[in-house]
Amino acid sequence: MNLLRRCIKGIEYFHATLIFAVLIPLVCAVCYTSDPAGTIIFYLKCLLIAIPILLTDYAIRHIRSLLLYVFFCMVVFAVMGGIAFGVWYVIERNGGGGLYAMCYCVGILAETIIVCAMRFCDRVKAAKRKREDPLAPEEPGFLNFPALSRVWFFVVLYLIGICVMAKALCDITFFSAVLYTFLALVYEYTGAAEDYLSLNKRTKGIARRRIYGIGFSMLFVFLLLLFVGMLPAILLAGQRQYTDVREWFSGVERIPYEYEYIMDFQTPVPGDADIMERLDGNAPPPESSIFANIILYAIGFACMIAFAYGAFLVIRQTFQDFRNSHDENGDIIEELKPENMFAKEEFLRKMSQRGAESEAQRIRRKYRKTIRKHRKDKPALYESPTEIETLAGLGQDEQMQKLHVQYETVRYGRQ
Repeated sequence: MNLLRRCIKGIEYFHATLIFAVLIPLVCAVCYTSDPAGTIIFYLKCLLIAIPILLTDYAIRHIRSLLLYVFFCMVVFAVMGGIAFGVWYVIERNGGGGLYAMCYCVGILAETIIVCAMRFCDRVKAAKRKREDPLAPEEPGFLNFPALSRVWFFVVLYLIGICVMAKALCDITFFSAVLYTFLALVYEYTGAAEDYLSLNKRTKGIARRRIYGIGFSMLFVFLLLLFVGMLPAILLAGQRQYTDVREWFSGVERIPYEYEYIMDFQTPVPGDADIMERLDGNAPPPESSIFANIILYAIGFACMIAFAYGAFLVIRQTFQDFRNSHDENGDIIEELKPENMFAKEEFLRKMSQRGAESEAQRIRRKYRKTIRKHRKDKPALYESPTEIETLAGLGQDEQMQKLHVQYETVRYGRQ
């Protein structure tokens, strides 16, 4: 399963790279500038943010000293500064410098600083969480947690690109949204499958290849149908209609001074023309504004997204129902929740007292913990240790046999 873990880690890297790669095109679109080399070259330059994302992830997992991490971040910043200077030099030599070169260089360096800071904050939060609750599960940070809900980020940037006539931003965000959707679905399915296989002893015994083989087959069919549904949008990308927010109200003229006193609506005099007809003359009725059309298109697009999100919720609920269904033997597979029999303060107090317990108490506690981990129901009072271990599925386990001998000694011996 090392290959699967590497694929999951690669998806996490793609997640952070795609998120940060669209920020520089956004800045360039707002500043009404673009790369003269074209959209593809521009996007490849923006994907260079993957370098600090990979390096800082390696550093945060292997470097234990704060000073060494800060020094490593300075080295990464220097490397990205050299790359930014090289890009600036190439742009200036081709005669395309100016505002675009400044936006790119400043943007890539700012993103590097943000990535280093976010990695450091995730590390501090994880250490604080472990210090407050030693049994707290690991919570991934933003850079290591792809989610399908983050597709809205690309949708918002896509709408901004349409409103500022930024074709490069629309193309980049559209491609990133399509790729991110597929990666997020694969990541969420893999996480759900791993959770299912780690529920208890019985699910751990199921062959992983069988689960992933069936699951990935269904997921591939769903992704194929989703891609077919995306094909019209991909093929019609060249017919995209743009607008400019600066020109929405440029055609509005000031009302002449002599008509300012008659802006209130009045009932036309019989036999006389309406006051609005006097102002407009015989001109045809005005068409709907571009702003109104954009609102209508946005409402239609929001309805489509809501329908797609509802379908996704239904499919996810189906996977959850399958996860909590019966196994091959007819037994109900339930997710074992940690017992909450006492408060956290009491738990920490008992943890501190474990160093003073005797060897017999330690063996009894280890025995009870092992049985509770592999058996759902509570053992009956008349069951012998051998029967308890057999019903827990540990009758042939070597580690349990050693623990059985120790438990029998402290139970029937003189300790």
